[in-house]
Amino acid sequence: MSVSPVVPSEEVAHAGGQYYLRHLRALRRGGAEVTVVALDTAENREARSRLEGIAVVLLPARSPTTRVGRIRARWARRLHPARPVDWHPRSLSAPSVVRLLREADVVEFQWTETAWIGRGLRRWTDARTVVVAHDVLTQSYERNRALVRRRASPRGVLAAWRVRSVGRDEARIYRAASVVLVFSSKDARLVDRVTAGAAAVEVVRPPLAMTVRERTAPSTAGDVLFVGAFDRSVNAEAAVWAMTEIAPLVHRRHPDARFVFAGAHPPPSMLEREAETIHVTGRVRDLEPFYESAAVVLVPLRSGAGVKFKTVEAMVRGIPVVSTSVGVEGIVDDHRIRAFAVADDAAGLAHAVCRALDDPAAARQRARAVQGEAAAEFSPERFERHLAALYRTRSGED
Repeated sequence: MSVSPVVPSEEVAHAGGQYYLRHLRALRRGGAEVTVVALDTAENREARSRLEGIAVVLLPARSPTTRVGRIRARWARRLHPARPVDWHPRSLSAPSVVRLLREADVVEFQWTETAWIGRGLRRWTDARTVVVAHDVLTQSYERNRALVRRRASPRGVLAAWRVRSVGRDEARIYRAASVVLVFSSKDARLVDRVTAGAAAVEVVRPPLAMTVRERTAPSTAGDVLFVGAFDRSVNAEAAVWAMTEIAPLVHRRHPDARFVFAGAHPPPSMLEREAETIHVTGRVRDLEPFYESAAVVLVPLRSGAGVKFKTVEAMVRGIPVVSTSVGVEGIVDDHRIRAFAVADDAAGLAHAVCRALDDPAAARQRARAVQGEAAAEFSPERFERHLAALYRTRSGED
């Protein structure tokens, strides 16, 4: 039984949803019978119709109907970010779900926040529980707090409160799980810190090295590409930073260099900065043409947590990656996989992009030197073997 806020499909516009689809398909190929329990939304109803071989149970979403209720929900989300407000507190007590719980060998929760509704699960099942922690939330909120200059301001007080709230709730979630699945050794260390070593943690690298078309060298210098779901504030803020501070520095040396921001839901702060050399695509069905025309992938993230799938997906395609340290953490830790360049200031990132544009062939050669390592580390075959072994072991099978 897999509990998630979303039902995955090929049309999901964010990396976490794409991972979840591959995760479910890997479980099915391993012989597991999987039922997804998710919220009853229009998007999930549509996705359910396209999800083959996997049963889906949809539960009513919690939607306040009064102004007071909406205000309370908004503040609950702000004060306790690890507690989902869209789920009813007794969602898993629904008769249809209780029957599934009693039959389940494993109950997994996709995304840390979802596992908050699993408190009290032992009334209905003795199944093993797995929390798939796409991010360790505490790190993200610690970074957000560090960006607040005035700690005594209302914003600073709220940021400090959120760090404490998330840390406390995350510790409860992870300690209650049979195992916490994370995507990197860095995140495993964070879980250990949050729980004072009281949680069982397994590192399972996500299957990001999917089959991709053989990349040919672009006839021109190529684009500077940033891929992301821009309804996520960390991506949108990074994009605006790239547009306003990094791109102008690059254009001094390469005035014709085109920056492409590919992804769904770009906010007005991005759209209003479109120009001849700044292209915002909006949602696209296929990213491969954008990767084909990219001379370099830029990952200018300054906050957030977890393994950045966009970084790996560029590496396994043999594209040079210029990134902040946030964009490569959990990926280059073992020193076998290297980015083309890492910098945390606009000048350093712009200089690295210019180096890649100065000699695209040399930059691609360096990128291809780590392409094989990245493809092996994040291969679907390795992922499926690790996932199957973990779930068999945790469910008590031989």
